[in-house]
Amino acid sequence: MTTELAKLNNGELVYGTHEEVELYAESTNTTVSQYLNHVNPSTVQKAFKYIGKAMCDPYSIPKPIYERDETGKYIGTRQFKEKF
Repeated sequence: MTTELAKLNNGELVYGTHEEVELYAESTNTTVSQYLNHVNPSTVQKAFKYIGKAMCDPYSIPKPIYERDETGKYIGTRQFKEKF
């Protein structure tokens, strides 16, 4: 299962598996204009929309799990709370 980066004919930039990109294009009544190669990951994070459902977002920004005080001394692991 590989991640495909695509530009749609309506100008939208999306990514997911090949099947997910094609299904998304059909559901928005457009077609794939071009599949893109070698896109900088920071560009994908900023400009592309993840439309996949089969896996987690491969370009998501990870959160740090360690907590440190002002001097840089290790305190412990961070507890993440659900927002909703």
